[in-house]
Amino acid sequence: MKKLMIALMALTAAACSSPAPDFYQPVAFKTTDAAYPNVKATILIGNVLLPAEQARPQITTLGKEDYEVRIDEFNRWGAAPERLIQQVLNENLSLLLPNAMVENQTTLRKNYKYAVMTEIREMNGRLGESAVLKASYFIRNKQGKIVKQGRFERKTETGSGYEAYVPAQSRLLGELAAVIAADLAKLK
Repeated sequence: MKKLMIALMALTAAACSSPAPDFYQPVAFKTTDAAYPNVKATILIGNVLLPAEQARPQITTLGKEDYEVRIDEFNRWGAAPERLIQQVLNENLSLLLPNAMVENQTTLRKNYKYAVMTEIREMNGRLGESAVLKASYFIRNKQGKIVKQGRFERKTETGSGYEAYVPAQSRLLGELAAVIAADLAKLK
């Protein structure tokens, strides 16, 4: 009986000693040469929509086939991915539009010129191969009319591991922000 208890305690201790997860978050540009100082409006960044398989704390990638989704329990986003993407878009647009007031949309914020809504259709890739970002975005005016919309599809090479994959996705989010900023700069 004593040996059985010791074995049971050892198994319990081994089960509880699984590795701790690593947490990642996309990051915004540090600097950029492209800027649109002529935009002097208040711009709201709306909530970002993500596909269900990517709106989870675990980072998802593609397996060997495009229909295989890999969910990594031990490599996670540092917060809700929708909020992280919204924040990165906010920071990138603030840098690209230095004279604009860029804020995340809230129910209290009523005074703005444009609101940007983003729907991520795909944010995946394969470790050691590539990262992919496909998105649609809509720019609406204060009256709610869509004044510009666009699609964004890019792919970039990435190294193996999440230490290379997450920065690759960050670069793609930066490129998306640059396209949105260019469209905002064209609006009157």
